[in-house]
Formats: sequence, C-alpha cells, structure tokens
Amino acid sequence: MSFGNELKKEICRTRLSSVEEFNARTLGLLLFSRRFSAQGMELQTENKAVARLYCDSIFALIGLDATISVREHRRGRGETVYSATVDDSRDRKKILDFWRCGDGGPDLSALPQRLATEEEQTAFIAGAYLACGSVTDPSKSYHLEFSARDEALALALEQVLAQAFQPPKRFSRRGNAVVYYKDSGAVEDLVTLMGGAKFSLEIMNVKVYKSIRNRVNRTQNCEMANIEKTANAAAAQCEEIEYILAEKGPEFLPEDLRELALLRADNPDMSLRELGESLSQPLTRSGVNHRLKRLSALARELRERAGEKTER
Repeated sequence: MSFGNELKKEICRTRLSSVEEFNARTLGLLLFSRRFSAQGMELQTENKAVARLYCDSIFALIGLDATISVREHRRGRGETVYSATVDDSRDRKKILDFWRCGDGGPDLSALPQRLATEEEQTAFIAGAYLACGSVTDPSKSYHLEFSARDEALALALEQVLAQAFQPPKRFSRRGNAVVYYKDSGAVEDLVTLMGGAKFSLEIMNVKVYKSIRNRVNRTQNCEMANIEKTANAAAAQCEEIEYILAEKGPEFLPEDLRELALLRADNPDMSLRELGESLSQPLTRSGVNHRLKRLSALARELRERAGEKTER
C-alpha cells in the first residue's frame, strides 16, 4: 500500500481524548466528503479504513439504525474505490440537525469559531484530510494537499489551518479548490499534528538520505571535475615538454628544469605533490608548479621564434 494510504490508516487509528474532538473530526470528514447536504451525503475513498470510519462516525452521531451503503468498485487502472452513502433522507436530516445547519450544510463563515480549542481544530483538519487529502511519497517530492469541492470550503479550511498550524497555499484544478503545502518541514509538522508521527519520522529520514546522497553526488562531481582539470593540465605540460625536447634536446634546459621535465614526460599521471617528492631535491607543490610554468613559458617562446623564422 502507498505511503499516503498507510498514513490515512494511521490517522484513522488515532485515539481522541474527548467527545468534542470526535465531533470535530467527524465534521471535517463529512464536510469535505464528495457530497454533504440534504440532497445527498457521500464519501468516495481508496482507503477502506476511511470508509469504515465514515460509517462508524455517523452511527455514533445518530444511532445504529442509520442506513448507510458501502459499495466497492474498480477504476480503469485497477484501483479499488469505496463509496459510502447515507441513503435515507431522514438520516441526512438528523445529521444536519446535529450540526444545527440547514439543508445546504453548516455556516462556513462560523467554522473557525465553532472549533473552540486547538485539539478540536487539529481533529477537524485530520477529518478533512481523510476525506479529501493526499500526500506525495517523500522519496519523490514533498507535497500535501486537500482537494475541496468548492472555493468556499477551501477558504474555510484555509482559515482553520492558519489558526491551528500555518497558512497554506491554494490553486484550482479541474473545478476543485486545492489547499496545499510543499515545504518539507510544513508537511512533516502537519502529518505529526494529524496523528501520523511515525510517518513524519519517515519523511525526515528520507530528507536526510536525500541530503546525504546530494552531498555525495556534489563531492563526486567536484572530484571528477578536479581530476579532469588535473589530467588536462598534465597533458598540456607533457606536450610542451616534448616540444622543447624535440626542438632542443634535454641539454638545452637548465639543470633545475631538466630533471622535472624528464620526470613529468615519463610520469604524466603524477600529481604535483608526487612530482615534488620524486625529485632528487624534493620540492613543495607550489615549487613544482612554478618550474612547470617556467617550462611552459619556454615552450611558448620557442614556438614564437619558430613562427617568426617561418614568416621570414
């Protein structure tokens, strides 16, 4: 099962400490389901635990004689979807009466005031997430969202999130208003707040792994770039030394340059430090670099002279 589905199962198992929290979570679950009015109440979900919680919450509110149908069907890609529907109009009226609201649902403008405590706000957010939320697998990216069926619902949820947690961002997608967080820290904290602490730890672990992997990749890339730079420099040095030796022979060079030139020509893979340590009178890396620059300048001077002769 996916990371998101496992998270929802964990939130469904969260124990609530008061009737007020239970009612707040149930309100979030009902309000952000597919339909919630006198004309129809329905939840659609890919998670069986969420469908079961929806039914159990309604039974707890209005009694076990409520008529709720749960249907299971498969989408084109083979995904199982559960539809839980409150069938009887009298049951739907009982639910609306419990929340003291009309046929069209509760007064959304009064929602932040109805959720009096932080615990109630958190439980409401968890219920809303179970009904319409999703989270991306953290190994791919960091993204947690609530897909509300209209702008008014999204605005009400924004207000509750801003009050209990931190302000989210919002955009529209295929007629739905999407409230979301993309910052990894915000996703971690909200997952913990809703009751998924162990999944928050998993997000943190993935983030640490990604950070280490990226650091290793950067180090490897830097090392490869340095190796390539060193190899190119050594190849250029060998070419210049070979030109000098071909044109003038080794005796042309001063003694301090001759030994280094022959050593470099025979050992193109040696680093500057290794070259310096291999000389009869060892040199530091900067000393070797200085003499190689002198050889490079000498090769350039010989080429310039050869060019002048050709022009004449």
